[in-house]
Amino acid sequence: MQADHSGDAVYLAFGSVPGGPVASWSAAAPNSFTVSTAKNLSSDLTAASDGTMFAIRSNGATEIHGADLALAAVPTSADLETIPNRVAVPGVALHPTGALLYEPFLDGAPPAAPPATGIRGGVDIRDAHSGRLRIRLYLPEPFAMLSTDVDGLHGTFLNVDENGQRLFALTTSGVSVLQLSSVPLGIGTVAPGAGPAAGGINLTIRGSGFQTVTKAMLGGKMMTVTFKDKNTLTFTTPALSSGAQQLVLTNPDGESVSLDAAYLAQ
Repeated sequence: MQADHSGDAVYLAFGSVPGGPVASWSAAAPNSFTVSTAKNLSSDLTAASDGTMFAIRSNGATEIHGADLALAAVPTSADLETIPNRVAVPGVALHPTGALLYEPFLDGAPPAAPPATGIRGGVDIRDAHSGRLRIRLYLPEPFAMLSTDVDGLHGTFLNVDENGQRLFALTTSGVSVLQLSSVPLGIGTVAPGAGPAAGGINLTIRGSGFQTVTKAMLGGKMMTVTFKDKNTLTFTTPALSSGAQQLVLTNPDGESVSLDAAYLAQ
């Protein structure tokens, strides 16, 4: 079970039964559940603290779903294949805004009992929408995972802080804390997702790695951006042509990220 930061939304995975459902509960409708039947054993559930999306390991892959349980993305990346003996470690995590996916791994089979020798632990940080690998980190020692630790319903080995900058890993000798020098630039959500083509709508972008001088371009037009915090930007939409609009964010060092159909001008 996972809850968002406010506790107004809760996601549950009934993974003990193959094909078991995934359900969501909202404080706005306390007497009802939204239920979706999984196609396979669902495990390792995590939610963005915004409550806008959640990630779950199902069918051997990590799926990103929206709050309505609709499948939003199944991130894939050829970079992941560069570790041939890769073993998924329970504790997949989302950036609080849903912009980034943190996937822990071992580069070999976990032992049946301590100690863990001859293997390394690491974390892949990927764009939650495209699956593009942004950072690969190796830990100073392996995760404390054993061969019996097969899913995140019984224990997890990774968590992140409110900005996705500090990673807390349960490793063989205790807790290892890693701090990123900078969080990758990413886009989580855009709200509202649609508005009049004439413009004048106040948009809020939730994401990661924002700076006071982060630039935004919507539908090919540069915006005047207001920096709220490392995870929040706002701006007012200009006049746009009708249809889906691409959002592009850029930091001063040239780092850039885009999201197609981020906003629908009507």
